[in-house]
Amino acid sequence: MRIEPHDQLLLPLNKRVVVQYAAGDDGARELHLYCGAKEVIFDEPELFGFGETLAKHASFIAGSAVQWTVGYDWPQVRELLEQLVGEGVLVHGAEAADGFSSGPEGKDQPSPLPPAPSDRLRTWDEFEEITREIAGRPLEEGYLELVVPVFRVAHIALDQEGRQVGEANVFPRPLRVDVPTRWRTCIYPGSRYLDDKPMNVSALKAMRAHWNQAMGCLLRIRQAYLDRFPAARAVMTLGDVERLSTLVLAVATYPLVKKEGRVPSGDLHPVLSALFRVTDGLRMTTHQMLFLPVVEATLSPDTPVTAAEIHAYAERNYSLHSTQGVCAGPTAMIDQFLRVLVEGAEAEQFAGVAFAEPVQQALDDMRPAFDYGLLGLQAFATVFSMWPIMTRTYARMAQLVEAWIGPRTEILEKLDVYLRQKAETLRNETFHATEEWRGNRERVYADIYEKCAAGLGDPVRQSLPGRVSGRLSEQHRAPAEVLRGILQQRFGTEEGGDPSSVDWLVDTLMHFFVRTQQTLALCTETQHRINALLGREQPKRPFSATDVDIHVLLQAEEARRLPHLLDELERLLGFRVTITSDTLEVSNEILA
Repeated sequence: MRIEPHDQLLLPLNKRVVVQYAAGDDGARELHLYCGAKEVIFDEPELFGFGETLAKHASFIAGSAVQWTVGYDWPQVRELLEQLVGEGVLVHGAEAADGFSSGPEGKDQPSPLPPAPSDRLRTWDEFEEITREIAGRPLEEGYLELVVPVFRVAHIALDQEGRQVGEANVFPRPLRVDVPTRWRTCIYPGSRYLDDKPMNVSALKAMRAHWNQAMGCLLRIRQAYLDRFPAARAVMTLGDVERLSTLVLAVATYPLVKKEGRVPSGDLHPVLSALFRVTDGLRMTTHQMLFLPVVEATLSPDTPVTAAEIHAYAERNYSLHSTQGVCAGPTAMIDQFLRVLVEGAEAEQFAGVAFAEPVQQALDDMRPAFDYGLLGLQAFATVFSMWPIMTRTYARMAQLVEAWIGPRTEILEKLDVYLRQKAETLRNETFHATEEWRGNRERVYADIYEKCAAGLGDPVRQSLPGRVSGRLSEQHRAPAEVLRGILQQRFGTEEGGDPSSVDWLVDTLMHFFVRTQQTLALCTETQHRINALLGREQPKRPFSATDVDIHVLLQAEEARRLPHLLDELERLLGFRVTITSDTLEVSNEILA
């Protein structure tokens, strides 16, 4: 459609437009407008004013846009506007629905949540029963942090206001209980504006009531962090912010998990639950920046960051959105929170805040709470480092079976079909799609492990890759030979067949088995330190490779993309592998 100077143009939901400057591929400054799912980039400096002014208008007369830039006459401006209409960024007035309207602002909305799965509050004292009910595999409480990451342990607890700490995002979801909650359409400018998903204004009300104490806590916790990680005084890196966020959560969680003087669920002070909720949003954003290469490339943990850069990333990458709703925090509160935590700002306003006694007690327990958080983060990094190992093994097996040398038995053909399907799932439905992505995750996990060890003051700090190298020793010779015999039998290479493909498959699987065993030894060691710190009873049975899968099983079908490889080897090839920190056994089960 040709645009004339007198035509009316509309920028739907202009308050949702996010305006940011960034460096282009050549390092030159660019202006980016994020208009919902569309991104408009201006790389000519003379058009920056045009782009900034455009974002401020919900409706305008086309000819007026000539005044927004210097050096562009009407034909050039018309061409720009027609391109924006063609891309669906702008809407021509003649095509707009009956009288363009930005929609209802601030209306109450129905809850986006289904009825709560649980009709009663649960605690981790019931951990073995909970894992049996939800995952079908009972696990002792002494392994809690190996299947429930430390930054999610507090989720199921109630605070004194009767709200679960995890609110709508309780992990695991089957343990969420119904709590009266008011939901409204978001009216804040930016990516959340009038989004279909509502915001939780009940949580916002609680946040406002306890804001000053929460910010005062942040300043105290930040200073304690700098005492343990003095390099962060000079520059705060993305890894620093991720660790600091986790430690803020640990200060709120530690009262709920320590055995002596434990705060029961229902008694957690609302300042601590409010502190947890606002900080958990930042922790999830840093996790996205480190691990999720969806829209933008991931960043190294050593990348220096500012409060403004984190907020800008959150806006353009929809980090303020969840499956259920959008962040309820006003922009000014988000900015203030980030400045306090990342930059230590606002000290004159919050440093002298008086704390309620339970809040002061939590701050007095900051040292063991920090130890709990750092050990828990180490446990998370160690356990989750098993997934790149497993997905890499899936990918290598698919390649080996596709290029198999020797007879293609019926079992081999079935395995080939299965692995092709899983390779497709791996490429299209996981964040382990490529070796580059898997390697990135392993580097971040290694950095987390190393930096946490430094914060804990561990005298001997071997790296995570050093502890889980996958190097075979003499003790692995026997299970490797059992495995070789089983595979030769299954694939018909016992008599006269070329064993080379079997050998490669044995090497691939044994490397996975050994790395898994080494990882289990390390995470069990870390978990034992956590239990000792908390005064929790040590578990009686060993933690196994298949126990790792309980984290996924707790989420039901929500997170399942690839089955645990050991389960699939047993199902498809009829042999069982048992791996703990002390055991690696391969047994020849009867093939069904």
